[in-house]
Order: sequence, then C-alpha cells, then structure tokens
Amino acid sequence: MTIKVKTLIAVLLVASTALAQRNLKTDEDLRGAKHITVILKLGAVDLGLRKSNDPSKAFKIFYSYSEEEKVPRLSYDVDGDEGTFRLSNNKGDDDYSFWRFHNTKDSVNLELSQSVPMSMTANFGVCDANVDLGGMKVTDAAFSTGVCSFSLNFSTPNQIQCEKVTIKAGISSISVNDFANARAKSIDLEGGIGSIKVDFGGKFTTDCDVRIKTGLGSVDISIPSDINTTITTPESFLTGVDVAGFYSEGGGVYRSKMTTGPYLHIMIESGMGGVNIKSY
Repeated sequence: MTIKVKTLIAVLLVASTALAQRNLKTDEDLRGAKHITVILKLGAVDLGLRKSNDPSKAFKIFYSYSEEEKVPRLSYDVDGDEGTFRLSNNKGDDDYSFWRFHNTKDSVNLELSQSVPMSMTANFGVCDANVDLGGMKVTDAAFSTGVCSFSLNFSTPNQIQCEKVTIKAGISSISVNDFANARAKSIDLEGGIGSIKVDFGGKFTTDCDVRIKTGLGSVDISIPSDINTTITTPESFLTGVDVAGFYSEGGGVYRSKMTTGPYLHIMIESGMGGVNIKSY
C-alpha cells in the first residue's frame, strides 16, 4: 500500500513597501523517505548549501528576499519511500533568464539530509553559489549556471558512490575542491566563458572519467601525486598548455608517476585560453 504525504509551502509575507525584506524559515522531517530528488530553479541568488546535522530532517532553509516577482515556491512531497524537494523563486516561469531579475539577489541558506541517498538538479541564473556536498549521500548531481560564481566542495567523502557530477556554465567562474571525495564514476564540466579551477584532493577510491570543456577561458587542475592519472590536453595554437609533475607520452597525453590504484582519466577540450595542470 502506497502512502502519499504532501507538504506544500508557499510564503508571501506582507510588508509596507514592495522592496521590504521578507524572510522564510522552515524545515521538514523525512516522513519516511528513503531517497530524495532535489530540484532547484533559482534566478538571482546568493546560495549557501550544505548537509544538515539533524538526521531526522529532509531539509532546513532560511530564505530572504525582497522582490515580489521572486516569491519563493517550496514543496516537499513523499510518495511511498520517494521524496521530492523543489525550490524556485519565479512565478511559473521555468526559463530563469538572468536578465529578467533585479540586481538584488535572494539570499538562501539550505541544509539537506545526510541520512538518505539524494539526486540533485540545480539551475541558477545570476548567482553566487557555495555548495558543499561533503558528508552527504549523493547519487548524482547536475548544475547549470548563467552568469555565476560557482564553488563546489566535497569537504568530507561522499557516503556512497556517485554515478555522475555535471556542471554546465555560461559566463562563470567555477571552482571545485576535494573532488576525489565525490567518489564519482563520471565528471563532466563545461564552461562557456570564464575560468575553471579543479582540485582533486581528498580520498580517491574509484575509477573516474573526467571531461572538461571550455570555450574561452582558463583551466587550472591540481592532482595529488598518489593518484593514478592520465591526462589528454588540447593540441591547438589557440590554447597554451603547461603541465608540471607528469610524464609526456606525446600527442598531448600525460601520465602520472603513480601507475597503480584507482584510475583517473581526464580529457580537456579548450577553444581558446590556457590550461595549467600540476601534481602536488
């Protein structure tokens, strides 16, 4: 027998002026969910996301906003043992074009469960996002950004193996730290214009295929010397490549000194810019 529990939260607090600050603070129990799908669709936003330290909660949130066109829409549904968490800040518009938003960003501090496996999809317009998925149970995560400063961290190891992490950015600065802790089998990073910085620090435990693609910008990659690594770099006069701490096998292919253990394979595609890779 399937039990369906649905909680819908939509908040519009009355204020004296259209630009008065409004705040939303709430949380929700897991309600029997054994897996949660997280869907974020946020336009102009300053976001902080991390794990919740309360094992009974599906999420905790503090949301501050001022624009009536960006009233937060939040829901948490549980159908059997499947939970779905949705958060957006636009009235019925799924495009989230960055030019449609006021310069004032919403401020969101979101904590998500570390108790159950979680699949995440997040779309941001104009954002300053700091996401730490360390210590959670992330099965897969996909991020898409418009004009954004995006920082992703796995400060502690993912509790389970992750199938895939994807980041697709427009005009953005992307920074990823302790990526080995993601325990991901596949990683796909794509930037249009901007910079991509990736550090594969942490504990590397599973083979991983990585594709990094950028149109115009810089790519900086740091890899611990104890990871068994092969890197394929672009061969184009439009892209400068600087590699330190790896052996060249010719044809833009580089190998680490370490040749045993879980295998990290990185393929880099760059339209125009610079690629810097170092072992440490």
